[in-house]
Amino acid sequence: MILERHFKIQSFAEPLSIRTALKTWLIPRKWQHELRIQRGFLVNGSYKPFNNLINNGDNIDLFFDTTIKSQNYLPAEHIGFHIQYENQDLLIINKPAGLKTHPNQPQETQTLFNQVRTYLQYNPLMIHRLDKMTSGLIMVGKNPLVVPIFNRQLSQKIMQRTYIAVTVYNPKIDKQGCITANIGLDPSDPRKRKITVQGQFAQTKYQIIQHNYKYALVKLALLTGRTHQIRVHLQSLKMPIVGDPLYGPSATSMYLHAYQLGYQLPFSTQQKNIAIAIPHNFYQLTSI
Repeated sequence: MILERHFKIQSFAEPLSIRTALKTWLIPRKWQHELRIQRGFLVNGSYKPFNNLINNGDNIDLFFDTTIKSQNYLPAEHIGFHIQYENQDLLIINKPAGLKTHPNQPQETQTLFNQVRTYLQYNPLMIHRLDKMTSGLIMVGKNPLVVPIFNRQLSQKIMQRTYIAVTVYNPKIDKQGCITANIGLDPSDPRKRKITVQGQFAQTKYQIIQHNYKYALVKLALLTGRTHQIRVHLQSLKMPIVGDPLYGPSATSMYLHAYQLGYQLPFSTQQKNIAIAIPHNFYQLTSI
């Protein structure tokens, strides 16, 4: 299967060698090798050695000869999301609370993945996930070429994910800080995670924006991406998220919203930031 990507260079501050450009774009080393061996990197229609310089205005054609394995999932009957940004590589979607990100079984259809499949008419590639009860921004890849690029952005902290939550207010906690605590499975409940020295390294920055005697509005930035990370870390501060069905006090909904996403556009050095409004009821619940 030949995967193709065609674009014009627009964001270089200065000419770069092809090799440097591929590193800057976070193309995996294996793919760089394949592009060179297969002569799959064309500049203005011609193959060039990787030490050649390329400039703004040059037209680039990439050709990858690879095999992509994918489970075939069913389309959804309707679409219930809003697109915040779209280009030829990705979608950024505002996911409503209560919608699962991905099906667990091939016959499922009521998930965001199935809805995006209906929209695209082919299987999407979920770059990251949000819990079912979490609302907000989620990134979806439209072609397999961008998946390892965004995975590297996540691992290298180039992609920045910022959340807002309403939590129980704990007056003994500093107004801002960084929670560093390993997260692993909870042996008492397979649905849950817990802080344990045997778990995976996890870090979350937090800042209390406003609070009253009962609740706090907390801004959170993920430095790692563990399952239930924000929920478990906030619970460890005795500040569980309001409405969290596993870790917090009950409410009609869970007050966790992914409202900002920063990343580097694929095959570019351009940084982009997408933000959506924080729900008004988050402010209401924490007002004095």
